[in-house]
Amino acid sequence: MATLLLFVDGVGIGADDPATNPFAAIDARRLAPVRGHAAEDGASLRALDATLGVPGLPQSATGQTTLFTGVNAAKVLGRHQVGIPGPTLHPVLERESLFRKLVSAGRNPTFANGYTRAHLEARRPRWSASTRMVRASGVPLRMLEGPGGGERALIHDYTGEWAARRGIDVPRRTAGEAATVLSAMLEDHDLVLYEYFLTDLAGHRGSPEERVEQARRVEALTEAVLRKVDLDRHDVLWTSDHGNLEESDHDRHTRNPVPLLGWGRGAREIVGRVAGMADLTPDRTIISSGAKGIIFFSLAVLLEPGDEVLVPTPDWLSYPKMVQAAGGKTVLV
Repeated sequence: MATLLLFVDGVGIGADDPATNPFAAIDARRLAPVRGHAAEDGASLRALDATLGVPGLPQSATGQTTLFTGVNAAKVLGRHQVGIPGPTLHPVLERESLFRKLVSAGRNPTFANGYTRAHLEARRPRWSASTRMVRASGVPLRMLEGPGGGERALIHDYTGEWAARRGIDVPRRTAGEAATVLSAMLEDHDLVLYEYFLTDLAGHRGSPEERVEQARRVEALTEAVLRKVDLDRHDVLWTSDHGNLEESDHDRHTRNPVPLLGWGRGAREIVGRVAGMADLTPDRTIISSGAKGIIFFSLAVLLEPGDEVLVPTPDWLSYPKMVQAAGGKTVLV
């Protein structure tokens, strides 16, 4: 089982008002909570406090760092930080990130977004929280240059229109084609992260039509992903760092909570344990090939020689042997 994490910048939970909320204007269904409705189609929902307990408007650098590390970055700084994480947050992203924890546990995460060499090698690089996190973890970045590079990655506008206007050669894709790319990555990785950025940009400087179009694009991608991904085998999560696009009557971030939405057999449990933005990345990650592995690891840590372990019957034949191997004594009850 793998997880696809869709991170969509600048989308909070707003009101069901088509005049001010683009998601209400398009009658969003998969993203119904963003227009103030209950989650639909069996989705699990948790509203997360984007203020992080710190005064001021939530911002990208601190919100994303918090999501991707489990460390409340706004409290580390004593304020919200706009845009790109500064030097104080660099070591947090490099040492505490979700990607580093997964790699350390022997798992295989990947970042679906593609990069140009010009961006990474700029004299004054502007690396987002996700870029710095992935680079520090040792997980290879997907490069757009070279044969087939654009076929193996998405950019932060999955349609390719943004890149084409800037002379970057990437495939033009529909939401369904982008979903196919993401779904294929799940077959080879434990976690696939995809970041979509233009929602926040449209919230700051887009026209009313552009804001509605961005809402339509992320709803379409979410719909296509949920149709393409086998939800009996994989989970899909959807979240954001702060509000913005859901209130299109101004161009600022909002204090609205952000949604954590989940679909799939394991999604309810994941969403249920996330009480705040800092809980998406766990403090410690324990990976096992199954329940028996976790049980044995727990026995090995907890038992002193001769400790008795109550095992209800009927039991798995391996349980008494695991207790014995960990130095304990089985008592069948």
